[in-house]
Amino acid sequence: MNYINILESVFEARDGYERSVLLTENDFKSDTKLQLMRLAPGQSIKPHHHNTRTECFRIVSAEGQIKINGDVVAQTENDVVLCEPGDVHEFINTSTKEALTVLVVLTNDPGNQDMIWEQ
Repeated sequence: MNYINILESVFEARDGYERSVLLTENDFKSDTKLQLMRLAPGQSIKPHHHNTRTECFRIVSAEGQIKINGDVVAQTENDVVLCEPGDVHEFINTSTKEALTVLVVLTNDPGNQDMIWEQ
């Protein structure tokens, strides 16, 4: 058993956003991870895709958009999105006051070498 309170998450700076790794492949006993991603007000993560990684997203707090292949597919805490390899996705914090926080499940994750930024 492993217990995590996401309100106690410690975030690290990444390229244009912050993340907090909650569970790793060691916890899942597979190539799966659970993390929180946080974007400051007005911030975005530019369009990118992965060749092997599958990701599942759920907005935890704030106003924002998750776009997949150019379409807005999630804007509320009730939306869950599965992003398959090759899907071009991006994140936009549309709030002017609050950080956009997204819960992310990653599977088949080979690491950062699978992050392909769109031109």
